[in-house]
Amino acid sequence: MKLAVLPPVLLVAGCTLLTPTHDASRFYTLAVRDASTAATRGRAPSVVVGPVTIPAYLDRNEVAVRVSPTEIRYTPTERWAEPLAANFTTVLAEDLAVVLGSDRVVPQSAAAGVTPDFSVEVVVVRFEAAADGSAQLTARWALRDRDRKILLVRQTQHARQATSGTTEGGVKALSAAVGDLADEIAAAIHSPTT
Repeated sequence: MKLAVLPPVLLVAGCTLLTPTHDASRFYTLAVRDASTAATRGRAPSVVVGPVTIPAYLDRNEVAVRVSPTEIRYTPTERWAEPLAANFTTVLAEDLAVVLGSDRVVPQSAAAGVTPDFSVEVVVVRFEAAADGSAQLTARWALRDRDRKILLVRQTQHARQATSGTTEGGVKALSAAVGDLADEIAAAIHSPTT
């Protein structure tokens, strides 16, 4: 008789243990700059952006927040909506297209069979927002011509201050820093020997 009562009790207990919980996760992407700032269209160069590499500590779903010079905090409920390297590459290409006024700027993943006028390779050294709302992008990048000859190699730093100390504010500031990098690369494309 005890065995007949046991399965219904387990069934009821199982239902209460498997009750769905609210998922408080928020997902973020970097934002492309406002297209109203686009350069006038004309004979714009073709550019392939990539590869872009990011540090291993950023190659994860959780958003990294710098809390001290030696400590990073990962927020379990605040995540990137796609791999950060892919999102960074896409946004950098879009921002560069806006600055150059070109429809011929694409990420490397979309450039099969294309021989661009220029290609840009980026190694991200640091890319995170801090708890105080500041954002920092440090990167090394190289500009190559259509023959893959290196025209220019630079290390750059772009810092932005968020309008709020939230993760969303930090992501907006990081997006602006990517836009600053696009401005710098565009200037080098216009004058590749300087």
